[in-house]
Formats: sequence, structure tokens, C-alpha cells
Amino acid sequence: MITAIAAVLFFAIGPRFFGYQTATMLTGSMAPEIMPGDVVVTTLQPVSEVAVGDVISYHIPVEDHRVETHRVIEVIRDTDGTTAVRTKGDANESVDPWTATLEGDHVYEARAVIPEVGSVIRALRTPIVSQLLVYGVPAVLVGGLLLMIWSRPKDDDATTPVAPAPTDATMGADLSRLPVLDRRILDDLGAELSSPEGALQFAGMFVDMLPQRIHAIDVALSTGDVDAAVVALLSLNVSAAMVGAVRLEEASSTALELVGVPDHQHRLIEQLRELGSEFQSALTGIMR
Repeated sequence: MITAIAAVLFFAIGPRFFGYQTATMLTGSMAPEIMPGDVVVTTLQPVSEVAVGDVISYHIPVEDHRVETHRVIEVIRDTDGTTAVRTKGDANESVDPWTATLEGDHVYEARAVIPEVGSVIRALRTPIVSQLLVYGVPAVLVGGLLLMIWSRPKDDDATTPVAPAPTDATMGADLSRLPVLDRRILDDLGAELSSPEGALQFAGMFVDMLPQRIHAIDVALSTGDVDAAVVALLSLNVSAAMVGAVRLEEASSTALELVGVPDHQHRLIEQLRELGSEFQSALTGIMR
């Protein structure tokens, strides 16, 4: 689940905040550096800095004006300030049969290649696989968790000792030894995103969504919708782990064990809200 969330962040959310783009290579024209099915990560570079040898993504000036990712073999700078390029695919025998004038002040240059991910993405977009992921995986996940919950020993089982249900005291006893915010996790996230500011921004989004997440948990528990409660708590647990909200992560794990125990519902919601406020204060202290 963490891998899936990281993929969504990188391919769907990351480009909005960090200015890069991702595209799947469909042909072998840039082999062996970029193979069909590889994902190319591009970032903006000033047109004035384009040089021979750069691999850029641009709209070709002919046919359907599709985006092409090829290597620059010639840069032509005109007296009117415009810049045009000639390009060639590394695996092609001939130069591209056009000269492309680069529009605007910036062009996307290839910075990284992620092998084979594009093939996986295309496979995931097929109708059968998409429906399986949307409906099948959550059903299996929730079913497994419900099976774990329902298989717990019951009070009237005379042959199996039953551990006492957690009290208000035991629910919070272990949390005091944990940090409200583990800065190392945020630093690791910033390193993965190549942007410490982006990691803090993502943590801020997590804080903004906390009231909605906790409200969804409260509603699910109040209405006895165990499936919805489990899904909402899992979402909170995974997101908290990603941003270093250690106490929230631990509390949501405890809450998963208490789904279906009405006596502790009110205290759990209160505790999640308190821990959310603590994390928000700790994050604010870092961002100042």
C-alpha cells in the first residue's frame, strides 16, 4: 500500500508541485539508453541553455505535432532571439527530417529514466486489470482484516483465555514513549522527492485532511459500518507513517484492533483528534 501511495504521489501529485513531467517511451528510437516501456522524467530548462547532446521532449513541427524525445545534434540561434534544433534518435540511422523551433522560454529536458514502469502502467490501465485493482484488492484487504477481527476469542469461550479489552489508560500508555513527529522520516521523504520543502508541503496536506479522515472514522464507527471504519483507519495509518506522525500511526493501529468495541469509540476519536493537534503543532514548529 505504501508503494502504491508513493507511486500516486510521484506520477500524479509530484508533477503539480515540483515541475517535472513523466512520459512513457513507446518506441525504440532512443535505445539502448531509453527502451520501449521506460518512463522518462523531464524537467524544465531554459531554451537559452539547450546544447548539443541534450535529450529533450518537444512538439515536432510536422504531422500530428506529437511530443518526441530525441537527442539534440544541432542548435540554431537566430538573430530574432528564437532557437531551433535538429534532433536524432540514438538508435535511428538518419536525422529527424525537420527543424523544430522551440516555443517559449523553456523546454523539457530528460533527467532520469525509470526502466519498465511504463509497461506496468499501460497494463494497469487495461479495463480488466483496472477493475480488479479498484474492486478486488480493497475487498481482499478488508476481508482479511475483518477475518482477523472476527476470529478473536469471545468472552464466552471457556477454553481460550481472553485478553482484557484496552482501557483508556492502556490506550495511551505506550504513546508517551513515542515522538509526536519523527523528523528523520520527513527528511527521508524529502530525499526521495529531492525536495525537503515538498515533504513539508505533503505533511501540511496530511494535516489539512486530518479532520475529514477522523470524521469519516467517527461516522463509520457510529453507524456500525465496520468495513468503512477499517478502510478509513488504514488510510490514516499509512499516511501517518509516511509523514512521521508516529503517535498517530500507533493510535490508528490500536484503533484497528478496537473496531467493533463500542465502549471505546468515543475515547478513540478524541485521542485521534488530540494527536492530530499535537502533530500539527510540531509540524508548524519545524516550518517556522
